[in-house]
Amino acid sequence: MNLKKATLLSSIFCILSLPLLATPSINDMQSCQGLLDFIDGKLSSAPAKYSSNDVKTIRNGLKQYNDYIQKEIVTPGLIKFNGGDTTKANAMQKQVDIYKLALVNGYKTRYPQNRLFIDHAVAVNNCAKKAVPSGQALENLKAALNTMIKLAKMN
Repeated sequence: MNLKKATLLSSIFCILSLPLLATPSINDMQSCQGLLDFIDGKLSSAPAKYSSNDVKTIRNGLKQYNDYIQKEIVTPGLIKFNGGDTTKANAMQKQVDIYKLALVNGYKTRYPQNRLFIDHAVAVNNCAKKAVPSGQALENLKAALNTMIKLAKMN
């Protein structure tokens, strides 16, 4: 393993184990959710050389992370921003979803290949630097990142 890959793996474990220092912004997190949605879409048509267990590991870790972002950051942030008005927060959530779809389409243009790249793992890790889940969700995210790196190196 070259130094760059070893450093990336080390930073994933170090960064994911750090406590959250500041509340991440909804904008940052909706961008992360767009990335997670894109990767999930990539895995829907994963190459045959990706084992179903590896795909399942990635999808599970990223789904739990996406759920964490939504439940702990985005939804409460939208409600707070709208002074507790859930109707307005729900309307804003629709705008967030439209933005995420635009991000997914942008990623599809940038990465049309049917495979994962190290860039994807790095981007998810950068999201995790801003918002770190805890417990089993964190362990599953670590497993997902390591598996993403493994599959990206196969190409």
